[in-house]
Amino acid sequence: MSGQRAGRAQRVKEWLLGAGPAEPGTLADALGLAEDTPELQGLRQAEGSQLVRIEHLHTAAQHAFERRTRVDVCRALERAVRVALRDATDPDHLKEEADAAARQLEADAALAGGRGLNTGLAFGILLSPVVLVLALAVARAVPPLLGGSLGCPEELSLVYALVCFSGGAMGSVLSVVIRLRDAYQLIQRGPLRGATPGLPANPVQLAQTMRQEGWYRVVVGWFLATSLFLLINGGVLTLLTPPAVPDDLCGATPLTAAGHQAVIKGWFFWSSVGFLAGLNERWAYGLLRRGNEQQPTG
Repeated sequence: MSGQRAGRAQRVKEWLLGAGPAEPGTLADALGLAEDTPELQGLRQAEGSQLVRIEHLHTAAQHAFERRTRVDVCRALERAVRVALRDATDPDHLKEEADAAARQLEADAALAGGRGLNTGLAFGILLSPVVLVLALAVARAVPPLLGGSLGCPEELSLVYALVCFSGGAMGSVLSVVIRLRDAYQLIQRGPLRGATPGLPANPVQLAQTMRQEGWYRVVVGWFLATSLFLLINGGVLTLLTPPAVPDDLCGATPLTAAGHQAVIKGWFFWSSVGFLAGLNERWAYGLLRRGNEQQPTG
């Protein structure tokens, strides 16, 4: 039973983080041949460029994200070279097998990038309520330590700030989903390209980079939304005017229907500001720049 649990845990780990590092080996070692074997040297002279490409692909396959891809690509390339060693009458065979292996490795890299990005976004989403609860706890605990307390208007402002914060996280996630429907767009960026031309980046490393990119986007949404809330609510940025707080909010009598509508309107206003801040970074940065321009210079 413990072995089954360990096996499931290993599969889950590999699904999230990729297969563990494999024992590196050359193509000649996999074929059971020495590098100076006459047959291999003859094939190197006849199909030098294709054999070098296959060797690079074979090395890259040992670092594939999925273990099944590692095994399938390595076996296919080894089988193709064995066939070429026995019969060199089909010069296109090696090229076809190399092209098929390259496509499999590119698909594996795209899978690694997409899975890493989704994992990072999911981590950011799960982290958001934790940060919200901590922020609420700190906001309630600090004033009594300083000899003060949160009044009714301050509590409403705190709620609006947390609503804006949540909207920033939601907007950032949707922004990533809209922009990066194909995770391979990020794989083709310069820092993520493989060191060898024609080969994708290391998929396991790529998945780690995409996980960081995912939760980083959520954090950016938090800060953009919070910054806009502070600027707008503090009167520094006057391009957007928050709804007025109802006069009877903190009174002894219950809120009127108009008061309820004002509170709800404020909730939607701040959630929309936060959502747009996370969804459209250019819009948020533009508002932040305008807010800085409106600050007095002394």
